[in-house]
Amino acid sequence: MAMRSNTQRSLLLSFVGSIVLCAVVGIVCLLTGSFGQLQAKVLLTTGTVATASILGLASASVWERRIWHPIGLLGCTVVAISTVLVMGFIWRTWSRIDEGFVKAVLLSVVWAVAVPHLSLLGTGRLRQAFEWVRWVTVVGVVVLAVQLSTIILFEPHGDLWARWIGVSAIAVACGSIAVPILHRVSAIPLDGAHALPRELSLVCPSCGAQQVVPVGRARCAQCGLGFRIELEAER
Repeated sequence: MAMRSNTQRSLLLSFVGSIVLCAVVGIVCLLTGSFGQLQAKVLLTTGTVATASILGLASASVWERRIWHPIGLLGCTVVAISTVLVMGFIWRTWSRIDEGFVKAVLLSVVWAVAVPHLSLLGTGRLRQAFEWVRWVTVVGVVVLAVQLSTIILFEPHGDLWARWIGVSAIAVACGSIAVPILHRVSAIPLDGAHALPRELSLVCPSCGAQQVVPVGRARCAQCGLGFRIELEAER
């Protein structure tokens, strides 16, 4: 997937940096033979940042492409809130268990996974005949998140809730696998698609010079302004 913005690039770099730091801490712990509370918190922190970066990427790609607005923006917001709460949970000095805070952290994690999941479902391009699969999966994701939130908040007894959560989880898993497959099935064959141009005629927004530039990276022949042109065929 091409990085279309500074936001996506920053999130990707954050993910890579977290993985590298996690590896460094693990190597140091193995070589020194010491693994205490501080090392555990550092590892949990880097893992949290890495996970948040991936979830943020899923939401940012949809937000910037203006698909299913405002799901992408909502996903980025929920992921940011959840990251702050989880960081507070990791680094907080516990004198006693604050049940309300723990529930808030768990709720934020549930929705920080659910909303970016919806964002990813929105990126698939499906034929009209397959759209029902996407919407069944969307409903399943929301229902599963609501079920988990209900258990966190109200702690219902009995195994009936667990069974219904299992049903929802199976439906979500099947739909999440089916949507990308149907995305590939729905793709227009290359021989039936219009060829994209390799050059475009445009007016430089800086100096006003009209010129023909190649698709991709180019520069204005008059003032040297850099261009980055990306074309995407509609399916």
